[in-house]
Amino acid sequence: MELFLKPWMATCQETGERLADYVDNELEGRTLVRVRRHLARCKRCQALLASLTRTLEELRTLRVGEPELVDEATVSAVLARIDRDGS
Repeated sequence: MELFLKPWMATCQETGERLADYVDNELEGRTLVRVRRHLARCKRCQALLASLTRTLEELRTLRVGEPELVDEATVSAVLARIDRDGS
């Protein structure tokens, strides 16, 4: 019913579901306009957006190194133990 009353603005649920796409600039057209209008008026969704943005910024600052190489003997031993313990 709310969508019918306010077709020009997204609901909190719709905004929350589309927030990641909004941050990634993947929304277009009417959906983008509806989410922007909602964010302009809703303090709760603004806070959610700020939190998501901060989290993504912090994740980008993490150094991701090369994965450690594990020798075949270690992999085989782990798999054998999983098989043994799972039986």
